[in-house]
Amino acid sequence: MNQFEGTLIAGRYEIREHIAAGGMASVFKTWDHRVERIVAIKVLRSLDKNDLRAVERFRREARAAAALAHPNAVTIYDFVEEMGQYFLVMEYIHGPTLKQLIGQRHQLQARDSIEIAAQVCAVLQVAHARGFIHRDIKPQNIMLAWTGAAGGSISDGGMLVKLTDFGIVRVVEEGGLTNSGIVLGTADYLSPEQARGETLTASSDLYSLGVVMFEMLAGRPPFVGPTAVSIAMQHASTNPPLLRQFNQSVPPAVEQLVLRALEKEPKDRFRSAAEMQQALYNCSRELGRAASTATQPYR
Repeated sequence: MNQFEGTLIAGRYEIREHIAAGGMASVFKTWDHRVERIVAIKVLRSLDKNDLRAVERFRREARAAAALAHPNAVTIYDFVEEMGQYFLVMEYIHGPTLKQLIGQRHQLQARDSIEIAAQVCAVLQVAHARGFIHRDIKPQNIMLAWTGAAGGSISDGGMLVKLTDFGIVRVVEEGGLTNSGIVLGTADYLSPEQARGETLTASSDLYSLGVVMFEMLAGRPPFVGPTAVSIAMQHASTNPPLLRQFNQSVPPAVEQLVLRALEKEPKDRFRSAAEMQQALYNCSRELGRAASTATQPYR
């Protein structure tokens, strides 16, 4: 049993079940007695409780994330300090992570991958306009809330994408709290500039989203290696393989879109999340026309 299970936080949040763990935090399914609903509580393990500046950064990022009211962002409800720990109370998503879905299906259909990426772009547009860079776009941070039949088609509107963990990586990095378990633990999705320790921009998020698209379509990230360092070095200097090397059914237009997102230089990628989203929609329309033509009777 986890040390927090059964604990009552702030006189209202009853922690019931440990549901996830990562390099920076543990997540628990929790019952909010005041409003009588299930929520999720995240305990940021890597926050130095004696570093008051780090704590204040976490508060600030929590407030910023809470202010990011968007259908494709996980809603932040509360921030609690208790028992020497810091708890972030958020919306509970009844559905898998994108990482879990990829594990189940191995390779997603092109139209489903496009729809997921387009919804991520939608929330990134708002975040980037406010000067807010996510810094840790990866399938584990993309939640899928099924609005129709579970396991059905994604591109038919039966699923809502929810992006989580805004700002937490910046808190850890700026506090000098990074270590190999945090930064290099997500090396599969690092932008080249992040791998080199350079300043990040909104374009860094778009690169990471390109990596996520590659994994959705290929069933694996573009770069793999024996260590996180070796993977990070590939992001910094090695051209990605062709998508159709792993999945021959990927349309050329979709492959070109992903390769553009994976350009090493930020200036060669999409200029904004809005531009990337438009390119995704253009691909979706092209796929729709091709499917319609293929089903037309021969005359």
